[in-house]
Amino acid sequence: MEQILLSEQRKPGRTHFEILLMSWAGWVFDFYSLVLFTFLLIPISREFHLSNVARSYVIGSSLAATALGGVVMGVLSDRYGRRKVLQWTILTYSIGTFLSGFSPSLPFLVLFCVITGIGVGGE
Repeated sequence: MEQILLSEQRKPGRTHFEILLMSWAGWVFDFYSLVLFTFLLIPISREFHLSNVARSYVIGSSLAATALGGVVMGVLSDRYGRRKVLQWTILTYSIGTFLSGFSPSLPFLVLFCVITGIGVGGE
């Protein structure tokens, strides 16, 4: 019996909804990570004694990395497949977010925000 591809089915089935739910969950967590960070930037700035300029470097590097991640992960998904690269992006921003919580100084915070941004941009 010939197997019908998911994209060729007439009605969405269970697998379609599972894919939708997992994609949505990945997007929610990466979006939440980025939005939550903007809310926490003021207390983080106080902890590290950051000036407004330093704070703008942190946010700016994160947003620039998001754009870079979108391009890089887009190219990689064309080459290796969307599912695999989606897993990589979730892993990348999870690691970056986790490491951000242990940043001992501004350079580390910027580095970990860049890692997070690359993962977020790939979503």
